[in-house]
Amino acid sequence: MTGLIIGAIIISFASIMVKLADVPPDVVGFYRLLGGGFGLFVVLWRMGKLRSLTRSIWKWAIFSALFFAADFFFWHRSINYIGPGLATMMANFQAVILATVSIVFLKEPIHKLFVASMGLTIAGLYLMVGVDWSSFTPEFQLGIIFGLLTACCYALYLLSLKYTLSKGGTEPLAVACAVALLTGLYLGGLALAEGESFVIPNLKSMAALTVLALGCHAGGWFFITRSIQQVRTAMVGLILLLQPTLSYVWDILFFDKPTTPVELVGVALALVGIYLGSLKPEKS
Repeated sequence: MTGLIIGAIIISFASIMVKLADVPPDVVGFYRLLGGGFGLFVVLWRMGKLRSLTRSIWKWAIFSALFFAADFFFWHRSINYIGPGLATMMANFQAVILATVSIVFLKEPIHKLFVASMGLTIAGLYLMVGVDWSSFTPEFQLGIIFGLLTACCYALYLLSLKYTLSKGGTEPLAVACAVALLTGLYLGGLALAEGESFVIPNLKSMAALTVLALGCHAGGWFFITRSIQQVRTAMVGLILLLQPTLSYVWDILFFDKPTTPVELVGVALALVGIYLGSLKPEKS
């Protein structure tokens, strides 16, 4: 459990590093994923598990990386428009989207827990951004939309990742490494197509990108991947909520994010709803 908590805390700084990097969104993704993927590659090498990067893993990781690239495409733009805290909160609505997919497509029964999670998350979302929607700038409104699209892409990524693990092998770190490297290449190609500059402007940007790639991505996911199978599912969902919660706190502390009591209540309701949405009821 300690490793999972450490991983969630480390990853909570990712959105802050994106903001501090001060380079175009897809370039941030390129450096983060390629650097993070290389870091995971080194970890696999040190563990003597490079052989786990099989051709099958690379084949299935191609599809997971597409959804992961879309996730970062929207999330990094959302961060630029609405700040790291709120953007990360929006992305974590994926828990409820996954529960909805399970009910609609996998024909799982609708249960009281799901109904409660939907009610709380919708209420929380409204209090966070719906109450003052008309007063927001067009850029801020677009950032909210991008954040919710991030949640959709993140949910699709998690579904495809689960499928990749079932088809490509049983070593999660190898899959995470392959997906990260391929996602970095996708985002790099997108940045080239859009004419974005890969120049790192200063030492602050270099430091932020280094921490983002090797610390937040490689380090954070190393701890999470190594610990997630040893912790109960309900506890995993609760612990991983440290990420959006702390990201929101860091946004207030580091960037003086203005907040209102109504917004804070909305955040609290959304977090409870997201947690309930991540749970799977016990079979009677």
